[in-house]
Amino acid sequence: MKSYQWLVAGVAALGLSACDSGGINLDVSTSVGDTINNNTGGSTDNNPCARYTESDGTVRRGSFDGRNCVYGPDFASGTKPILVDLRIPFIAGVHIFQDKLFIGNSIDNRTAGVTVPQDGAGPTLTIEAGNTLVWSDASDYLLINRGSRIDAQGSPTAPITLTGFTDAVSNAEGPEDVQLWGGLVINGNGITNNCTDDQRAQGTCAVVSEGQPTFYGGNNNAESSGSLRYVVIKHAGFEVATDDELNGLTLNAVGSGTVIEFVQVYSAYDDGIEWFGGAVDVSNAILTYVKDDSLDFSDGYRGTVDTALAIHSAQDSNWCIELDNIGAARSDAGQALDLAPITQPTVRKLSCILSNNKAGTHGDSSGMRIRQGGRINLENSIVYGGYGTNVLGEVGTANNRCWRPESTTTLRDMQDSTDANQLVSVKNSYFGCEVVTSGSLPNGTTNADWLLGAGAYAFNVGNTLVTNVADPANNPFQPGTFYTRAGLNAGAVTSGDDWTRPWSYGLRTGNQGQPLWFVQ
Repeated sequence: MKSYQWLVAGVAALGLSACDSGGINLDVSTSVGDTINNNTGGSTDNNPCARYTESDGTVRRGSFDGRNCVYGPDFASGTKPILVDLRIPFIAGVHIFQDKLFIGNSIDNRTAGVTVPQDGAGPTLTIEAGNTLVWSDASDYLLINRGSRIDAQGSPTAPITLTGFTDAVSNAEGPEDVQLWGGLVINGNGITNNCTDDQRAQGTCAVVSEGQPTFYGGNNNAESSGSLRYVVIKHAGFEVATDDELNGLTLNAVGSGTVIEFVQVYSAYDDGIEWFGGAVDVSNAILTYVKDDSLDFSDGYRGTVDTALAIHSAQDSNWCIELDNIGAARSDAGQALDLAPITQPTVRKLSCILSNNKAGTHGDSSGMRIRQGGRINLENSIVYGGYGTNVLGEVGTANNRCWRPESTTTLRDMQDSTDANQLVSVKNSYFGCEVVTSGSLPNGTTNADWLLGAGAYAFNVGNTLVTNVADPANNPFQPGTFYTRAGLNAGAVTSGDDWTRPWSYGLRTGNQGQPLWFVQ
């Protein structure tokens, strides 16, 4: 039995009668105050729920129980995608989806001649500011297919929340519970090195996504899949199959025309945000209590993350950044690690607070893992394990390193980087871990000396490496906060420019399930 059924049964017991198709058959006589002009047909009534009209004229509409809107599998499901524009109007309650919500068709174009919608030719999902959307079952999630768009523009005082039923309706979740639902997946027509040049040229690039099999990838790194602004994604990450886990936000070859800013992922089972190719930029992101990697890049992603705050769970988190050019399964099958286009994000103004936890769900709380031929250009960032040492008493180990480059190809790219061709670079960044880094490049330069700009690597300017994190004087933050201390030109948030306020969840009293573990 799905978790929503007890609510439906309780409402049905009030003797409510049937209304429009789509969702549970409920109706109420209670007025919602103002009449609502819905998004199709222009009719006016007291049901504020979303609706759309199918090609045969059938109207599908959510059912209103006096506070919440409920959408059944006949409204949308994994086998019934929405193929027309859909607007989710603001309601004071929540919008409850009893199945998957897929926008647009997933097109299998692995055979030449099959047309894939491009750049907004498919339907658009519009979510009005202040809304909360919930999914009843752990396996359900929100998917935007290629050529379709999402327009989810909240505001600092009216963010949009995407979460699970037991969080927003039954209030039975724990602060760090995960897998209440799947998450948000966007499939784009951007470039991924999972396809060949010939496939891109012939229009046959079609990579199978995680979750229910759908397709992404193409030859358009400039495409727009819509906008996400002031959106909070909570308690996501259902494991569809072994080692196939959805993330809070999955960006599959999403193009740079897409706008993603002021987005938070709170408590996710797999990664916070994961990029599989594409070129979409993300700014002002918050990643809290993510069990695997806060930010994960792979498959030829070329874009920028500008300003991001990552706070690891006291008990269970893995990497701030995990970065691959190709996945291990592909390299194990013989694929070269330096397959073009090579994953090479620019990451600016990242603050990552480690807990130093060990043996979590996916590994230890650690800094940056650059491997499988990946590259990165890092600027003005902080990775700090001192709170884990001083607040939690978790002593760091080599596994809790701030900077961990792996694979011969990545180490070669570090070695071959020059002032004119910075394949990998780190500038004006602060690393505070009991073991900051270890190992050497093929030419014998230690990774520590490389970070400090020794010899030919003088382009790595302004970096600080601190191992004595037990000394409070070495804290790069204002004590007991995530605000960068005065005089340090790095990190995501300052007390004078707190862009996380008031829209984010979990960072301050009055809007959190538990206090931040390092706040004294």
